[in-house]
Order: sequence, then C-alpha cells, then structure tokens
Amino acid sequence: MCEHCGCSEPQDSGHAHEHEHGHGHHQRIAIGEDVMAHERAHADSMRARLLQMDARLVNMIGGPGCGKTELLSVLVRRYKGLRPCMVIEGDLATDNDAKRIAAAGAPVHQIQTGTVCHLTGHDIEHALEHLPLERRALVIVENVGNLVCPALFDLGEALRIVCLSVTEGVDKPLKYPVAFRSAGLVVITKSDLQPHVDFDLEQCRKMIEELKPGVPVLVTSARSGEGLSELLAAVERLWS
Repeated sequence: MCEHCGCSEPQDSGHAHEHEHGHGHHQRIAIGEDVMAHERAHADSMRARLLQMDARLVNMIGGPGCGKTELLSVLVRRYKGLRPCMVIEGDLATDNDAKRIAAAGAPVHQIQTGTVCHLTGHDIEHALEHLPLERRALVIVENVGNLVCPALFDLGEALRIVCLSVTEGVDKPLKYPVAFRSAGLVVITKSDLQPHVDFDLEQCRKMIEELKPGVPVLVTSARSGEGLSELLAAVERLWS
C-alpha cells in the first residue's frame, strides 16, 4: 500500500467505515470529502498555465527497467531544432536518469521522492521553476517507475504515455488495468529484443484493446529506431 495516496483503498469519496467499540453498537461515519480534489486542482491549474503558453506536458509512466529513460533520451535528441523540449525526472533516489537526459541535450530537473511512489501536480509546479519554460515548449515527465500509483494522479498532462517492454511479460495490461485504461498512448519498448523473449505482441494488443478500446499502440526500439518517428509524430499532434 502507498501510505501517501492510499492507493489500496477504493477511490470513492462517499465511502463509510464501520467501527465496533465493544459497547454493543456500531458507529457509521460517512466521509464526504474528495481526497483527490486538491491534486486535481493543481493539475487543472498546470494545464491552463501551459495552454496559455501553447505548451504541452506529456506524462510518461511505466515499470522500472521498461526503457523509459533510454526512449526519452533518443526522443529529446530528435527534438533538437524542432521545438523547446525539457524533462522532469521522478525517482525515489539518485539523479542517474537526469544525467542521461542532460547528456542527450535537454534541460532537466530531477525530483527525488524518497519513499513516495509517484509525482503530483504540485511537484510539477515546483519543478518548472527550475526549467526554462517558454512558448510552444514540450515538457516531458518521466514518472516514478511503477504502474500503480502514477496512474491515479493527473499532472496537468495533455497526453499520458504508458510504456511496456517486451521483456516484462505479455500479461502486464491485465495485471495493471488502471494504468492502461488511463493511457492516451501505449508504447511497447525494446522491440529489438522480441526474438529473444516469450512475448506475443498480438495477444498484448488484444488485452490493451479490451481495456481501452481504440487507444493507439506503438511498437518501438530505442536501439533500432523502430517506431520513433511515429512516436514523435504522435506527440506533435498535440499542437494540431
């Protein structure tokens, strides 16, 4: 369970809890407050601010080791000369990923969350204070590596990309349905390794389609370059 967001609890603002006090009766307490309202307000404020600047935010989520950082490194290199592109990195510890992105040539700000398993809109607001945000910029957030908590938090994104590598197993969409139902684009990574692993691409596509009918699915490889032009085009359509 995430102690920060209570993600093991149903997201139902009208739920109630029964408590037995040992006095022969039960007390039922109704909780009417929407605990996510504060986070949504931050996200909405961020989205409005970016739209005023004709800028867009992309929220990239995926499990640890699925290839998000490598894919992102290649993507920001392709953005050189196209439009301003900057990155916000979320990790529990270290600035290793931020160093990789900086080496690719993009302004980057690292957020170390400690024990918190996701980023919030409030985190993004503060991170942008450290980046040269300008008109028509692309801000890419590489969220903390997991497919659970990040799926619950809107960061003010114009697009949410959910990443899945061929090395993780074909059943990940069924194991983490909330993440895939929230996706605006699913990116399958490390396709160059598919001949060496037991990964049925068509079966995975069917699972994703059952969870989120019509969601685009791109097959990519940061090594071979497969699908990267299509990924860049998908992001650029945010301005069309």
